[in-house]
Amino acid sequence: MRPLFTFMAALLASLFLYLAVFSVVHRPLTLGDIPRQLALKQAYGATLPSPRLVIFAGSNGRYSHRCEPMAAALGLPCVNMSVAVGVGLHFMLAQLGAMLRPGDLVYMPLEYSQYTADREEMEAGAHNAVLVHDLPEQLHALPWPAIARAYGSFDIGFLVHGVAEMGLQRSGFQRRSSLDTLTPQGDESGHTAEKAAAFRAAVASAKPPPLDIRATPHVQAVLGRFLREQGQRGVRVVGGLPTVPAGAPLPAATLAHLQGLFAAEGQAFLVLPNHARYELSCFYDSVYHLHEGCQLEHSRRVGIALAALR
Repeated sequence: MRPLFTFMAALLASLFLYLAVFSVVHRPLTLGDIPRQLALKQAYGATLPSPRLVIFAGSNGRYSHRCEPMAAALGLPCVNMSVAVGVGLHFMLAQLGAMLRPGDLVYMPLEYSQYTADREEMEAGAHNAVLVHDLPEQLHALPWPAIARAYGSFDIGFLVHGVAEMGLQRSGFQRRSSLDTLTPQGDESGHTAEKAAAFRAAVASAKPPPLDIRATPHVQAVLGRFLREQGQRGVRVVGGLPTVPAGAPLPAATLAHLQGLFAAEGQAFLVLPNHARYELSCFYDSVYHLHEGCQLEHSRRVGIALAALR
């Protein structure tokens, strides 16, 4: 019995130490803005009367889309609920769904990579740390497997990066994008063509995202359920293409597949004539992020096209 008691005591001590360490260590520079962005955008959206235009994707939705020209074309108030890729799509759709009202219009230019995540990849996203550190009330309302997954998502890599980020934060380090660079509507701003010059070589050498894709069964189930439920509530969702370099050809089969995902649930899919593809000179620091000038022009085109669908 003594060896078993010793083993159980060691196991409990290890578990306590694990929880104690990761209740303190967090990643304020890379993950800390996620809950703050969500709260800011949700609060702003709550002040708007419906029907509203809501933009939703990863960081492509934030950098490449702008509420102002889209709202002008549609005559609707607008909030940009886009945050970042790498946060579980099921988590982000839950945040989005909680704020939508009947009559709202959602424009959803998801990044191509968001369609290809399997269950394990989606459930292992950055939202786990956000739930533990910033949204415990949401975490504890989830089924126990999701709670266990969230608390068990920390590892040595998180510890190393967390300690480094906490140190950088204390030293006054600031990321180039933060709450301070968002417009009141939640769009990224200030990422001008002049600032993009510093990233020109990196963008030119970056590998374009693969566009010959099919959504995984798990994404189809998660996205399909959201589209279906929102349609039943009177919310219209229009899918769209994310912005990518012009050198990345979009296969007809991919386009038909994405259109079919939305059409199967009674929703629509918008395709611009240029397939949301732009010259490299239009991009900021990533092959998914337009600089501000092209962001405004792309948003104007999307707004006009959305207005024609209504």
